[in-house]
Amino acid sequence: MKTVKQTMLLILGILFFSLQGCSHDDYIPVPGAPGTNGTDGVAGTASCEACHSIAHRQPIIDAYGLSVHAKGVQQADGSFAKHTYGTNTTFADGSLNSNRAFCSQCHSQEGYIDTKKYGQPNPRGYDNYGSISCEGCHGITHRSLNFAVDGNDFGLRNIAAVPQKINPAFTLNASPTGGVSSANTCIGCHQARPDSNGYYKRPVIEMNEKDASGNVVITNSAGGPLYRFWSQRKLADAIAPYPAGTTYYKNYSNTGSGVHVSEQGDLWMGINGIDIEGTTTHLPATKTAKHYTSASCVQCHMDKPKTGTIDTGSHTMMLAYNVCITCHAAPETLLTTFHAKFDTELAKLVAAFAAKPTYFKVSGSSVSIIAYDSANANTPFPTSPASGTTTATTWYQSRTDFPLKYVQAYWNFKLVSGDEGKGVHNPLYTMALIQNSIEALK
Repeated sequence: MKTVKQTMLLILGILFFSLQGCSHDDYIPVPGAPGTNGTDGVAGTASCEACHSIAHRQPIIDAYGLSVHAKGVQQADGSFAKHTYGTNTTFADGSLNSNRAFCSQCHSQEGYIDTKKYGQPNPRGYDNYGSISCEGCHGITHRSLNFAVDGNDFGLRNIAAVPQKINPAFTLNASPTGGVSSANTCIGCHQARPDSNGYYKRPVIEMNEKDASGNVVITNSAGGPLYRFWSQRKLADAIAPYPAGTTYYKNYSNTGSGVHVSEQGDLWMGINGIDIEGTTTHLPATKTAKHYTSASCVQCHMDKPKTGTIDTGSHTMMLAYNVCITCHAAPETLLTTFHAKFDTELAKLVAAFAAKPTYFKVSGSSVSIIAYDSANANTPFPTSPASGTTTATTWYQSRTDFPLKYVQAYWNFKLVSGDEGKGVHNPLYTMALIQNSIEALK
């Protein structure tokens, strides 16, 4: 019996010492601050528990549930529309009909995550998709746990500069110093973009915009540069991984509504507006606004909640005004006053469009471009044969008499009116854009 006990003890001893050599690369304990002799040190996970706890997390989840990102945009009937997109549709010949994968990069969690991981959404679209939640922006890991040196990155998927959607060769950076910024998470989507075919870019000569046949859109004339609105029916383009159409046709055009809404990042940084040639009001220099140099998306929209409220600050994204008072004595009153001024000035721009009935249709505060030539019996661009028909007949229609500066004024209008902040992200830039555009329409 004694021999058996000695043998068991020997085996246990060997196991004990052998296990000391095991390494687990998937888990490295976070060291805490050492304690003095006879005193416990600080728990290595104490800094983690400040964020990773139910007490900390639940109020954030509740706040996010009140945000537009979670609820969607409120409609006229009081309901909320989330505008989530992700599923492509194809024609019977396999060519692409609806390219919702393009929209998914900002309008679905799956597309957003893939764009951050791989630089683009899945070109085939998504069978299952949903609106962006916590995991969309935050991911599941931190890049660094050395908070003292690198700061707390809050596990955000992206804090580096982001591609500019209307000109991907360039990047946008929310950091005034050229470093990293949590606000880069925001401007990845809150910026101007073309449509899914790449048409209706920023209407300036250097963009070299072309139609579906490869012909330039901006041309010169004796009276000045002209912008050509076009509409063309052709076999569906090949957009990898989808083949070109063989029997099914699509309608292509650049007659869209201009710059996409929610381009707050452009105004905030003072970019993408057009300083129209021949005007006397010029735009402030890019990236000089105080809200850019001295504040950020996160500072203003994720402030501490206003005392006594649950629907401001934090992840509601709604202003709580706590940061504002560091520069403005009565920020809420100031904002109301500025919004009233913005509405007044924007109404003047709308009136300037209304004074050009050959080119613009105005209904209330809504402005749209008349993309067809009034000399052609006021016949709009064809909307038939509809997409999906197999008739071989093609059609092409073009309006060639539209002054470029009028299109640029419309771009500026869409840029400022699409910002629900009513220009407060960059007041001087916004007001200059409005006045500049009014002058261009005279």
